[in-house]
Amino acid sequence: MIYPDFHLPTRLYLQPDIIKNVGEIIASRNAHRALIITSSDDYEKYESIIEFIVENLNANGVISIIYDEIPGKANNEYIDSAVYYAKKTNTDIIIGVGLIESLNSAKAIAMLANNYYFCDDIFEYPKVNDPIPYALIPFMPSIGLEIVPCFYMPDIHRNLKRIYYNNKLYPDLTIIDPLLSLQAEDSDFANASVAALSIAVESLISQTTSDITNTYALKAVDLTYRNLAAAFRDPDNTSYRAPLALASVLSGISLTTSFMSITFAISLALSSYTPIPLSKSMGILLPHIMEYNLTTSTNKYVQIARIMDEDVHDITIIEAAIKAIEAVRKITLDVEIPQRLSEFEISKTLLSKVSELAQTYPFIKNAPRTLNKDELETILVAAF
Repeated sequence: MIYPDFHLPTRLYLQPDIIKNVGEIIASRNAHRALIITSSDDYEKYESIIEFIVENLNANGVISIIYDEIPGKANNEYIDSAVYYAKKTNTDIIIGVGLIESLNSAKAIAMLANNYYFCDDIFEYPKVNDPIPYALIPFMPSIGLEIVPCFYMPDIHRNLKRIYYNNKLYPDLTIIDPLLSLQAEDSDFANASVAALSIAVESLISQTTSDITNTYALKAVDLTYRNLAAAFRDPDNTSYRAPLALASVLSGISLTTSFMSITFAISLALSSYTPIPLSKSMGILLPHIMEYNLTTSTNKYVQIARIMDEDVHDITIIEAAIKAIEAVRKITLDVEIPQRLSEFEISKTLLSKVSELAQTYPFIKNAPRTLNKDELETILVAAF
């Protein structure tokens, strides 16, 4: 695969209170019949916001139907049922509303609704039609997945998560109202923001990184460093919300060109075998993955150290890089992210299976050091 230095066909709206204009924005894309995809968990928690979106769409001439029959953790069978419903209703735009699982499901449904595959078939067939146009409305930072043209889906037969990536899968619209994140749990918001930070940090050290990628990734690091701890200490202060929403988007843009995140790959594998939430395990793993790549990524880490106001004068490059790792670890401590996988009382015997699955994911291919099962397990053991 040849990676472009930059490609982002998505129309992005990121403004406080932009949710009030969602109907007008969707209608501007010549949409008339919208299928709103949200998990049952998200609908139960955010029913008033979702109903407001429906009313706003209807007021702008967009007929909308809410599909909330997807559980908090979807699998391919639930997605196939939703695809059948989307085809039956002749929808012309899919709208994913809620947290990561809802957005992830909306992507899969949009792609499959314009093709003739079942969900578990699409991973084997690279030639597909363009998806139905779709929009994403995340309710808090979504580790870059509000932009990245991919989704992950558990296989019901093995319950292992698989990744589907296709440049046709960029959202038509991404509409982000940072104020919606006030409805989220503070710990969930912090976990998601640190997970986005991990995407940005690893984008810097990818073998396919470029000056454009570096610019977005470093800005994401800067925004997270300057706003996350303050947002965690003062959750009602809305001024920190927009910078962190932007940091997540910039991390996603970085991932689309760097195509590298060991934290994402390992965390997806972990979530296949354990109950550890995806974004939380990414925060645990990030400092350990930085340590693993220290000798190959020192110059990039020095840039991170400078952004995080670390004094790197009169010390060696390696010492400065270590300061970057410790600064990242401090961020995770400031927002009370667990520091060890063992805090979740999982069995250490699972680590071998997790590393075996993680090595099958595409996001480790551009790592600065070649990764095999044993090296992935070494990272997991260090994080345990």
